[in-house]
Amino acid sequence: MSEALRRFHPLVVGAAAGAAWADLLVGLNPGLLAPARALSLGLLSAALGALFATPFLLLPAHPRGDRRGHGSGAVLFALSASLFAAFAEAQRLIFYTFVAGDARRVLGAVAVVAGLWALVALVSTFLRPRHAGHAAPLPALFFGLFLAMPLLAGRASPRATLATLPSLPAATTRSLLIVGLEGVSWERVTAGASEGSLPTLAELLRKGAAGPLASVAAAEPAALWTTAATGKRPFKHGVVSEEVCETPAGPIRLQTLLPGSSLRLGLPFAPARRSRPESRSLAFWEILSRLGHETSVLGWPAAPASGGDHLLEIFRVDPSRLDRPLVRSLSPAGLSADLAARTTLPAAAQDLTALGAALGTPPQGPSNVLVLVLAGAALVARPFGAAGDAHYWGLPVPDAGPKARALDAYYQFLDDLLRDLLEREGRDRTICVFSPVSYGPPPPLDALGAFVRAVPPSASPDAGADGFLLLAGAGIRAGVRLTSAELLDLAPTLLVLAGEPMARDMDGRVLAEAFDERFAGSTSIPIVTTFEPGGPQ
Repeated sequence: MSEALRRFHPLVVGAAAGAAWADLLVGLNPGLLAPARALSLGLLSAALGALFATPFLLLPAHPRGDRRGHGSGAVLFALSASLFAAFAEAQRLIFYTFVAGDARRVLGAVAVVAGLWALVALVSTFLRPRHAGHAAPLPALFFGLFLAMPLLAGRASPRATLATLPSLPAATTRSLLIVGLEGVSWERVTAGASEGSLPTLAELLRKGAAGPLASVAAAEPAALWTTAATGKRPFKHGVVSEEVCETPAGPIRLQTLLPGSSLRLGLPFAPARRSRPESRSLAFWEILSRLGHETSVLGWPAAPASGGDHLLEIFRVDPSRLDRPLVRSLSPAGLSADLAARTTLPAAAQDLTALGAALGTPPQGPSNVLVLVLAGAALVARPFGAAGDAHYWGLPVPDAGPKARALDAYYQFLDDLLRDLLEREGRDRTICVFSPVSYGPPPPLDALGAFVRAVPPSASPDAGADGFLLLAGAGIRAGVRLTSAELLDLAPTLLVLAGEPMARDMDGRVLAEAFDERFAGSTSIPIVTTFEPGGPQ
């Protein structure tokens, strides 16, 4: 093998690694499966990979007969390629519900080809030196495979054009009150209800059906809330993240996720910016509105702008205007005023804003639907979530006592908000309280990083813990424990409770085990092909 070719190998290997990385991004973003986009992203990433590999050109070349140098380098490369293959397979499993078949095949093919390259590199350690020259074309061969891989997967399906929703037969309807909670833990809800500190939630648990709500892997908030609203997996509704990276090949919304952490990895020199995504699927309140129900939606994350946003501005509460008793309860002794001003107080103002808008202009009529999200608890759960059980987290929590009391006080504040809401708007309605994902211990690598940096531990939804669902009121059995509910089941269940059909192209099911005998015995579950005007998804 010539010295020039020997010195050229790091560039080819770097280009191949860059092309493989581009394949992962294309697999996670099916909109890039178009040949021109996939090829341009592959060439761009390959150029960056070759650039990052240039320092290896400065390493001294091993003598032709030195098998030890050749063998150690091949083993190290085989190990690196094996880790990359495992990383690619992890992306396919983590984001399985986020991408459809063609894109999944790209991710699987990257794992297979990277594993094959690792095997070839390992076998090469046993080749005699005179055969080493036969390995020269291998990096170029794998570079070509990675570059051409997305072109073999097909193109992303075009978005259907919306048309008028066809009319459906009238059905017996009922009014709904849906409250979404962000940053609220099922364990803390049940513990507080048992201890008597959360009487409103305890009453709902006693009179209704409740249990854990299996979430979606990869806790992207926009994807979770849109999945709850549509009853469809992210690869159908198309909302995967609220962040987007603009590249010459096109926008990248879904970046790779380092397993065991919350770290997202995309392309260098392509910073992410926030951008409100647009769903390809109708939310349950949009379906109900088209079917004649009066609806009001306030604060649903990642939802299109609506009149509810205007109401939130009208009823906005400034944290400085909170009454003194509330401020004192949310700022327990030992909690610094500065920390309370960044956590419990703005969180309370945010939730009071949503409640004020809901009570100020509730929907009227015999079959109305009121939907609001109380998201303030997320501001409190992140910094204080570990304080309630420091031993479980395994890391010291500064001022654990005041933080734990502040977190308990906020749960009691939420319980009071729910009491006020139910007293004003809960009569003659079916009640649904849910959280799409519970905040809990951070992923292991995040926890390790916090320990190394001596940073206090924080709660996180990135571990993908289950949320919870609580149903009560008309049509719901009392004292039922839900054991197999999923986030996908929320939308079809709410549609049927409102007296409307569910759609066959929804991925969830109706939680009929929560229905009382009178409702279950007198109501069959009608099914239509789809509510999407453009056709089934």
